[in-house]
Amino acid sequence: MFKYVKVFIFLLLLQPVLLYAITPQASEALSKARTYLNDGNIKLANQFYRKAQRLDSNASEIKLFGETLNNKMEEFIQELSKKAFVYMEQKDFSQAEVLYREILLYDPNHTEALEGIEVIKKTKAKIKEYKKQGIVVNASTGKKFDLNEYSAISEYNRAHALFSKGDREKALEIINNLLEKDPYFSSALKLKEEIEKIIELEELIEKAEKSYSSDSMDTVIEAVSELLVKAPDQYEYYLMRAKAYMKKEEYSKAEKDLFDYFHFTKNKDVAFSTLADCYSLAGKNLLALAFAYDSKLGKYTKPLKFIIKNYFFSYYWEILLLLIAMIVLLPITLVYAWQIAENVFYKFSIKEFLKTIKCFFLIVTDRIGNNLKDLTDISRHLNYPWVNYFLGLVFLDNNDLVKAQRFFKFATSSKKLKGRAFYFHGITCKLLKQKAYESDFEESVLSFLDDIPQNIWRPKIMKIIEERLLNRFTIPDNDSLESMSYKLLSSLI
Repeated sequence: MFKYVKVFIFLLLLQPVLLYAITPQASEALSKARTYLNDGNIKLANQFYRKAQRLDSNASEIKLFGETLNNKMEEFIQELSKKAFVYMEQKDFSQAEVLYREILLYDPNHTEALEGIEVIKKTKAKIKEYKKQGIVVNASTGKKFDLNEYSAISEYNRAHALFSKGDREKALEIINNLLEKDPYFSSALKLKEEIEKIIELEELIEKAEKSYSSDSMDTVIEAVSELLVKAPDQYEYYLMRAKAYMKKEEYSKAEKDLFDYFHFTKNKDVAFSTLADCYSLAGKNLLALAFAYDSKLGKYTKPLKFIIKNYFFSYYWEILLLLIAMIVLLPITLVYAWQIAENVFYKFSIKEFLKTIKCFFLIVTDRIGNNLKDLTDISRHLNYPWVNYFLGLVFLDNNDLVKAQRFFKFATSSKKLKGRAFYFHGITCKLLKQKAYESDFEESVLSFLDDIPQNIWRPKIMKIIEERLLNRFTIPDNDSLESMSYKLLSSLI
């Protein structure tokens, strides 16, 4: 028993030795790492350290060496960073980039190296852009001759900024001074040419606009024509020249310029409106109307005076013949109008005529309720089916069933109102508990099924009362004549 206890104790004492012992392969890699570190080759030392770590990550010797290596590596990286900073200050971006990339091999997340690489990338992009503009830049230093005292790039950028803000005189002054020092600066030459061209165009435009306002159309045409030769992309001046041609009554030339203006600008509203004016002045009235009409809006875009004038001259003979026919037929019209007026006014006194106007106003505003007596008197005088039917609706809406029944009966004399009048006559008979109402619904159905059009025009107030009455009364949903006539009438409202 004591023998086994000794073996157990021996194994316990041996366990730490086994735990912290290093494997032969890891020991060899660690030995090489130490050798390279002593020679100052941090890169290879780091590589063999990583290899030893992969082979035996728990060995204490490897961990201790790792701490030593990290300290050395930090010192090494710090030394590389200082050198890179010096190269950056000297604008020697090539050498600085090499050092920053070496730092990133050891520490991929090194902030200063990452920021330095980004600055170098942006600087190289600028150098490439300057070269495209014809600016000679030393790629190793990023300088343009004496950068501290004078920068061609800076001066050019300042001139371009002034040009963009509209201060062309100051921009041109800077560009001229710049070109004295660097006559081959292509971007500056190009900017100078652009500024001078704009100044020249502005002078021509000013000349044209002054002439246009003073009605000197020949000067306008000459100035704009010269402008369009030198700057053919100034399409707005086709419109100015077209208007000048219109004032000179040279409509064909104006038409051509307006079509050119539309072709380049696609400004349909302005081009078509001016073409309408051009054709109207040229006596092409139908074309004027065509270009004045907007198919999307479905209406004319010109004033009513313009439309009437062009319609009149487009259909001059037709209008003349119509006027002659009206003059010839006027006596006959007056005779018939006189007879109709006599028939109406013989039935009404002035007082009753004013009462009629008042009642129809109250009908339209749906306030006839308190004036039913006046409306009844008017209906008796006129004895017209349409008025009788409407009065029947009003009385039924006001629960005066007897009067409603009487006026619906009068309205059945009209073939177009017959189906409606018989239906509501049947409703009043049913409400009055008269037995003959079924025959009214039968007549209503027969009238609706007749070939005579039943969907007639009615004032809005009549439609409102009809809908209100149809929704008011309960109708059986079956095959009865009442239900059938209700459905037929509902389909027409």
